[in-house]
Amino acid sequence: MTKQPAHPHAITARSQLIRWGALMAVIYGVYVTVFPLLPGIEEAAPVRDIEMLLRNGRKWFALVYILGLVLLFFAYWRALKLIHLLSSADPQAAKSLRNWIIGIGLMCGVILLWLYPITALDVALYVVRARIWALYGGNPMLAMPEEFPQHTYNVMAGEFVDTVSPYGPLWELIAQIPMRLGFTGMGAGILSMKVISLASYLAMSWLILKAERKGVGGETALAFFALNPLVLLEAVGNGHNDMLMMAFITLGLVLWQRDKWAWAALALTLASLIKITGLILLPLFGVAALTAVPNWRMRLKRGLGIAAIFLAVFFGFYLLLGPMPEVFDGVRQAMFDRRGFSPEYAARMLLRLLDRSAWMPQGVMRNLFILYYGCLLARLMLGRMNLLEAGFAAYFGQLMLGSTFRIWYPLWLIPFAALNLTSLTYWRTFLFSLTAELSILSYYILWRWYLRAWVADLALPSRWDYWSVMTLLTVPWTFGIPLIGPMLRRWRDKKRFDETFWA
Repeated sequence: MTKQPAHPHAITARSQLIRWGALMAVIYGVYVTVFPLLPGIEEAAPVRDIEMLLRNGRKWFALVYILGLVLLFFAYWRALKLIHLLSSADPQAAKSLRNWIIGIGLMCGVILLWLYPITALDVALYVVRARIWALYGGNPMLAMPEEFPQHTYNVMAGEFVDTVSPYGPLWELIAQIPMRLGFTGMGAGILSMKVISLASYLAMSWLILKAERKGVGGETALAFFALNPLVLLEAVGNGHNDMLMMAFITLGLVLWQRDKWAWAALALTLASLIKITGLILLPLFGVAALTAVPNWRMRLKRGLGIAAIFLAVFFGFYLLLGPMPEVFDGVRQAMFDRRGFSPEYAARMLLRLLDRSAWMPQGVMRNLFILYYGCLLARLMLGRMNLLEAGFAAYFGQLMLGSTFRIWYPLWLIPFAALNLTSLTYWRTFLFSLTAELSILSYYILWRWYLRAWVADLALPSRWDYWSVMTLLTVPWTFGIPLIGPMLRRWRDKKRFDETFWA
């Protein structure tokens, strides 16, 4: 049997995809060359952010870094559009690009394994806590790094040296695996955590291809996830465990699509045992599972089954790692005590700057989110939303109304957007990814190199500090562009926006 020649559309698209992929790989390679993981991380010194690494004659690279981010997102947009247009015109030809998409993503991921964690010290914290547990028996759910002064790398815990782990017990158990295998050095430990993220990245890529979807093809959804610079830089390059949580969420959603509700409940519970943020989806899933069956007897059976799975697995894991309620201390602190760079925090800063005596009650935004979440549950119950739409809306609402924000948090939107890719989910995720990545330059470089001296020269009141200036400068565009941008596009031409992916 003779082999069928490749479709000319596929050949052209493949060559263009390779060029865009090569540009991405080159940019990531430049980042790794300037910010290498080894040997710098081997020193028992505090983890340094991008601004600290660019001091002493390398400030010029800040402009290169910004240009690199812009080019990465441009290349991502062009590659994604290319794949989507081919998928729409010739679905069979588009399938020939699957291996190229995964190959480009994997190549970029392998390059980024060697990137210094320039935007967050979380991956170093994973190693610090896991290493203390492996070497000294300090359970990270109960013990703080400062309780082990003999531990060489405590300095890498930074401001979190006096806190217990805010992550779930399943993550802390998984983080133990490389430590027990002997990868206890800081460099080797960080690499092993990144390998876990890269493996989760590949698993999620496979799940996206296996998922059911309407509208866009699987290749478009795959590229939307696998080539996203936010995913590659934060989930792999900086090794955030959100990647593993996202993989479990995607697994749960795919299992739900196949009507395997019990296995889906288990996968979503495991996601919440990586990071408590995964818990946001479970009530929505419960409502979707109950309304999917026609009578109360089946609903009761499903409800009891889901509750039994969640309670047994969730509390079983926590009890495995410590006594109640102490084992939840880290999660409680992460949920209620942390603040920073969110719309809620910006509102507090603005009140403080306008009137030192003004006061904003704690929990205002949290109460708004609870009300908003209740509306999502009601719409889901009435059949006006599906689980993917409700899940995307819930996590988008959490980003907007949460008490704190970090630049990798928009990753939470991706499982829902990838499995239900529309103009709205695409643009909100794309714009949030872009503004989040660019915001790190404002947080560090703009303030430390320029605005700090400017504020000092103006002799402004002491309350005009870093947190005040940077929050009010960065929050409006970081959150405003993803929120308002798609709304303006839809307002201009609702029909075209709703019916055309590239509106």
